[in-house]
Amino acid sequence: MFSIRGDVKDYDWGIIDGLTPWTQASTGAPQAELWFGVHPSGPSPMDGAAPEGDTADPTETLADHLTREQAPVLAKILAAGRPLSVQVHPNARDAKRMWDEQQIAGPAVLADSYEKAEVLVALEPFDAFVGWRPASDAAEMLERVDGMALAAAALHADDRVAAIQLIHEQQSHAQALVGQLPEAIDRANDAGSMTRVMSESEIAAYRNAAGDFPADIGVLMTPLLDFVTLLPGDAVYLAPGIPHSYVRGIGFEVMTSSDNVLRLGLTNKPVFVDRALDILDFDTDPQFIHGSTSIAPVGADFQLEVVTAGSSPFATGEYRLVVAIAGDVDVAVGGQTRTATQGRGVVVTAGEPDAVVSTQGMAIVVIAPATP
Repeated sequence: MFSIRGDVKDYDWGIIDGLTPWTQASTGAPQAELWFGVHPSGPSPMDGAAPEGDTADPTETLADHLTREQAPVLAKILAAGRPLSVQVHPNARDAKRMWDEQQIAGPAVLADSYEKAEVLVALEPFDAFVGWRPASDAAEMLERVDGMALAAAALHADDRVAAIQLIHEQQSHAQALVGQLPEAIDRANDAGSMTRVMSESEIAAYRNAAGDFPADIGVLMTPLLDFVTLLPGDAVYLAPGIPHSYVRGIGFEVMTSSDNVLRLGLTNKPVFVDRALDILDFDTDPQFIHGSTSIAPVGADFQLEVVTAGSSPFATGEYRLVVAIAGDVDVAVGGQTRTATQGRGVVVTAGEPDAVVSTQGMAIVVIAPATP
């Protein structure tokens, strides 16, 4: 059993002091993500006693004790104050192929050689662009932007690949085009010709994206994506290949232990349109799980259990990551008990006995097949 802390990421899209309830540290600056896992970009620092009972070395991390095969998932508390990039993640086959290619000839597109699938559980109301909007609705919005007629026509023909290419060809005119989007959205919504009427929060998401990234042609990708507001406890699972952009809110995210992201806009980081088009999935929809304490997406290599005001057992044979979301959490294994205070975690490896997780607050337990 290992007691861990999260590794803090201060990306500029984070909420000012957004992670303070879990880090107990106010910085007056954006706080974006708190990582729990062994990924080399941010392995979790050890917290308190090491497994042998010694005081933990302040530089020691979970990756000093476990491999990716033993700790195969990465969990994050995520605080989004403005839209994250429009992005997509590779499946295992594409990740291996692209990783091998970049080792030979570059460019550095991927962070590692693994697939990335993810689930997001809302801890507060959470707005996101996820999956594909009906192409005809996206066309209704883009055809009201002067200069986007060809992209709109491609969407009317249900050709999203051509539409994405045509959008990105206009990067040199981005500021003029992006500036038109908020009014175009309003006019399309008022016309009543789309399959549904957009909510105020949805319209605000487009307006904020255009305001935050006025010279980024990728803003015009957002009409192609569907919009959802997750209520606390709701979850969405995104298989590899499903495009998305988290807009605003606080949530708990779990993914296979990979940091592979191919971006299509809303970012200052490199954008690889052709590579992203290679891995986009136009047929698979996001999976939504509403208000369940057991989150087990079809096809995922992990599942989540939410424990509130009580105790729950978790059997041996799988990796178990326990994160204290609200209040303290006790984890009992083989006669030993570890306590995680709010914002900290306990890891139980697949080779250890059954675990019992107890809390009077809220804990999320991530379970995944793993090497003992």
